[in-house]
Amino acid sequence: MNTQAKWIFVLIGDNNTGKTGFQKKILKHLAGEDRDPRLDCNLSFPITHPNLIRKIRTLSIGNRSIQEKLDVYTDVDNYFANHFKDADICIISTHLNLPDAEKIVMNCHRKFYNVCAVFFTNSILAQQPANAKISELNWNDRWIVENPPAGEGVKQNQQLDAASNSFMQMLIERTRSW
Repeated sequence: MNTQAKWIFVLIGDNNTGKTGFQKKILKHLAGEDRDPRLDCNLSFPITHPNLIRKIRTLSIGNRSIQEKLDVYTDVDNYFANHFKDADICIISTHLNLPDAEKIVMNCHRKFYNVCAVFFTNSILAQQPANAKISELNWNDRWIVENPPAGEGVKQNQQLDAASNSFMQMLIERTRSW
């Protein structure tokens, strides 16, 4: 039995937060996969990052927010029952929907995952009360990603690069004790 901790990082925010671009950059860092043009949903990858490879072997990416795929998933419970890809580290996304966020935390804990809420500063600035309500949930941890409003293009891409690098450093530090 694998006794190391498993984590699900839940990226929280509505459209234009940068969640999908952020996931693509994390995927490139952890698994060496460059999926800039297109990243399909619910994929699993072997981790190749040299500082994580011994302890953490797999990564799954949800890509689109659960709410954006409700035509396929129908609801959060069905997503976890039939579409979620188990891995050592998982990254999924949700919009600022408190009932869905509550179900996400519950489903992750039922699967014996630690659950980390990942808030983006541009989402917090735009919708502080909704982010605060979701932050009150029973998360195992909360991380904040610096991603101030930048518009489209090069500046946003640079911010997501910097944010994903910071995320990777936090992840490496966190996993040293695993």
